[in-house]
Amino acid sequence: MKSSRKMGGIPAPVRAEHGGTPVTVTGQETIYDSKTDTFVVKGDAVMSQGGSVLKADEIDIMRRDRQARAIGHVHLIDPEIEMWASDGTIDITNETMVLNNAKILAKQDIYHLEGKQIVKLEGQSYEVKDGFFTTCGCEKGTPDWSINADQMVVNIGHTGTAKNATFDVAGYPIMKTPYLIFPADTSRHSGLLMGREGESGLRGFQWLQPYYIAINRSSDATVALDIETSQRVGGLAEYRLVNGKDDYLWADGAFYDESLRSNANRQEDIVDPQIADSHIPLDRYGFIAMTREHLTNDLIAYGDTVSVSDSLYLREMDVWTLSHGFGGNFNSMRNAPSNFGLLDQFEDAFVRLQGTWNEDLIQPQQFALQRLPDLTVTGRQELFNNLVFADYDAEAVNFYRYKGIDGARLDANPRITLPWRLGDYLQGYGEIGSQAAFYDTAGHNLQIIPVGTTPSASAAHNTCAKGGAVQLTQNNCVVLSPFSAQGTSARIVPYATAGISTVLDRVYDVKWKSIEKLKNTIEPFANYYYVPNIYQGNMPLFDSFDRLNSRSLFTYGFTTRLFAKTSGLPPEETITDATPTEGLSDTDSTVGLSHEEPIADSLVPHAGNIVRDGEHSSELGSLTIQQAYDMGHQVANGSDMSDIEALMQIYATRVASFSSQVDYSPRAHAGVTLAGAWISYQPPWSTSGSNMNMGRALQGSFLKLGINYANRRDTVIPGTNNNAAEFVSGAAYTELFDFMGVYFSPNYDFASGKALWTEYGMRLKSPCDCWAADLGVTDSYNPNEVQIQFQLTLGGLGSYGRSPFGRNPFQQQGLVGSPTGVLPNY
Repeated sequence: MKSSRKMGGIPAPVRAEHGGTPVTVTGQETIYDSKTDTFVVKGDAVMSQGGSVLKADEIDIMRRDRQARAIGHVHLIDPEIEMWASDGTIDITNETMVLNNAKILAKQDIYHLEGKQIVKLEGQSYEVKDGFFTTCGCEKGTPDWSINADQMVVNIGHTGTAKNATFDVAGYPIMKTPYLIFPADTSRHSGLLMGREGESGLRGFQWLQPYYIAINRSSDATVALDIETSQRVGGLAEYRLVNGKDDYLWADGAFYDESLRSNANRQEDIVDPQIADSHIPLDRYGFIAMTREHLTNDLIAYGDTVSVSDSLYLREMDVWTLSHGFGGNFNSMRNAPSNFGLLDQFEDAFVRLQGTWNEDLIQPQQFALQRLPDLTVTGRQELFNNLVFADYDAEAVNFYRYKGIDGARLDANPRITLPWRLGDYLQGYGEIGSQAAFYDTAGHNLQIIPVGTTPSASAAHNTCAKGGAVQLTQNNCVVLSPFSAQGTSARIVPYATAGISTVLDRVYDVKWKSIEKLKNTIEPFANYYYVPNIYQGNMPLFDSFDRLNSRSLFTYGFTTRLFAKTSGLPPEETITDATPTEGLSDTDSTVGLSHEEPIADSLVPHAGNIVRDGEHSSELGSLTIQQAYDMGHQVANGSDMSDIEALMQIYATRVASFSSQVDYSPRAHAGVTLAGAWISYQPPWSTSGSNMNMGRALQGSFLKLGINYANRRDTVIPGTNNNAAEFVSGAAYTELFDFMGVYFSPNYDFASGKALWTEYGMRLKSPCDCWAADLGVTDSYNPNEVQIQFQLTLGGLGSYGRSPFGRNPFQQQGLVGSPTGVLPNY
């Protein structure tokens, strides 16, 4: 029996028999077949279940089988995906389906699937026959790039596999492979990472190919092959273990064989021949690691180390670690330090037992000063019901070196501070203390021969460049003095300091965008520091604690600050218990975790917010002007008065950040003695980053510029001032069109009249960021090379090659995209 009637949907008893989420169907005409228990809805048919809506010319619901068939102009919309097909069948219970002549668009990740037949499995897994995968779902027509295959399985949020696959560009097959695994998510798993390739006049062709190993939730590793055809062949390996915020172990090791390298290549690469050991061995290694381990809630074991095979290793390599997070500008280190020890925290105090080993990369290792061991106790004690504070620092350290004066030192710095406050008008402090030290030392003193001089050619100078008789133009020379210091000695130097300050403020109601109020403060201050004149020239000199110069010094000035109170901003997101890749954001792996923080419609700084009752207060900028006057001795040439120093900070906003330092000499109108300014600017119309993971690709237009200046008359040693007197560096990237961008980064030393390095780059890209191709040229002085780098980024998959661009300063602060990744940019 068949019945035909107009109806607005399936009766409630019918929907109830399906159980779970109710199903409703509407259309222009509904026919019920009682024999097959089937509802046929024709004409603008719409079936809804939960947040999913299915539209078609006709929808047949087989109640007995709990299935539906959609025919003609099929269109499915749900919170995660959008589908189109000519026809298909749907399992209502499991939400699986078979679609013919179908295409799928994943809304958040912009993954795009098309095929003659697509089978949707449970969750977000799809089997595709005779189809393709791409992230260029925002463009109509043939995608710019795609992975085509006879059979494909794509698990969005995990990985995809393809059989008999080709990689197509603009519809033309470029590469064919019988089997291919590709990422379809931003989570981590083992697999090949996007490598990097480049060409250099010094290194030759360079190919770095890493492989990522996801061991478990708390640990992972990366290994990489590094080939430089003109210099070396080697490998790198990194292990990462993270058990909590302060419990981790990261270790990087590398080994290289330099049999490929010619003697001419070695000599051309040594810009500074006056380091103590400029020999470049055939076999080279580097080891960089850091660890923290909570043995108890308060006892922490820690270690940080940098160890290399030779003095030029850090300067010559362009990859030192396989992930971000280690910190440090390795290529500019003057020594390779290692620190290890135990730190125990108490209430208002801590104890630290530490050892420090320095591998000197400039001077002879025999003169390098080590601290083994070093025991430090520091803390504070409240006295007289918090009226007075007693602070104490004590240290027992053994200084060690192969040659030269060394020995033990026991020092202490106790002090008592009395803070005071006069209502809301004045506040200040007074402090008295002393620095005491006891020494037990032996060995010859060290003599420093400064840059600009020519040491004599004698046996005493055999550690200088070429054994002496050569002018020192790069580094000082250290030799043993004929005088020795042996025995015990002690000294005590008392000191006193006091200060006074006040705060004047005014609040302005602005009510502009998210800023409700502005507050300006003016904070005058004055401090006094007194140290009596006690001779200390006969004491050993190991570090800054060994000398406390006499002074009767007044420091005075003022600081003015600008604060903003805002409302309506989203709460800041906090991430805890990060796994190694969650902490790193694997934007460069075969699959990476990309985290992008929201950008509010506000001009307030990104960091440093104080949130109270839903209102945000932030410091927008500050200006400090100060000067010093010493009644005891001259602090400058012919004057007891120092330069006037001005420090300005405009903290990072969505638009700009600025900082500067200017020292002006008021003595006989001498003028500016030291100046520096650093500005970063991002145009308001600049993109705030792509919605999809763009790997290592730089995002957002920006301009940053830094200038440093030092007057030659005011440098300590005239022979050393050329390379630091006038220096300018900058970087800029802008998108000229939707499909093109340019990058330029000059770094020029005006004093020596040479460019230290210059970077040029150009980008071709998709208007909707589904791909980007970056080409850059770097011309550097140290190392002396011209290098070409290329990087291809496929949106949603990652970056292949090495980024030829620097970083957006706003991107570094988390304002644009995600700057971190498993494979660093360097």
